[in-house]
Parts: sequence; C-alpha cells; structure tokens
Amino acid sequence: MNSIKPIHFPEDAQRVVELSNTQNVVIYKHSPICSISETAQDEFEAFARTSPKDTLLFSVDVLGARPASLKIEELTGVRHESPQVLILAGGKVAWHASHRRIKAGELGAQASTLA
Repeated sequence: MNSIKPIHFPEDAQRVVELSNTQNVVIYKHSPICSISETAQDEFEAFARTSPKDTLLFSVDVLGARPASLKIEELTGVRHESPQVLILAGGKVAWHASHRRIKAGELGAQASTLA
C-alpha cells in the first residue's frame, strides 16, 4: 500500500501541486465528521492498496487544515467540495470527483491512464 501523507498547511499544498509537475499526485479532501467522507475514505484507502507505486498520495482534513484546503482550490481551480479527490499530472488536474462518485475502481482506472 502506498502511504498517504497529510497536507497540513498552505505551503504543503503548494509543494504537493509543484510535485505534480514530475510525479502523479492524488489528493483526497475530507471532513472527519461527515459520513459520506467516511465512505469515500474507505474507497480512497482501497485505491491506495493497489495504486501505482510511483503515484504520490495525500489527504487533507478540510476542517483541521482549512487554509491548506483553500490553497488547493486556488492552485487547481477546482471548486472545493468534500469529500473530493483530485488526480494531478503534469502540474494540472487530470481528473476529479466528489461525494459518492469517489470509487476505488474509478480512481484506479483514471490513475492507470497516466502511467
């Protein structure tokens, strides 16, 4: 399983988006008090177990790290929703989904097209 690293601060978000210029990045944004986020997190973790080893995985607690979450929205141009997943490649958003559209299989399919 690829490790999932937390994004805590806007500077972390900036660094992660910059990393996406050279490596594929997946960011999962979630609320720890939302039942839909809990289900989506299970899907994200299932994806993490089979994700390509060269893909970097990150998560953001949108309540505890709100400034970082807002920075991701600013840098990517993707309106914030929670839960939300973004796949970044070549410094740009290649795919994103929110709420019940977050599924391990779809994440895997989208990530594999970037390999």
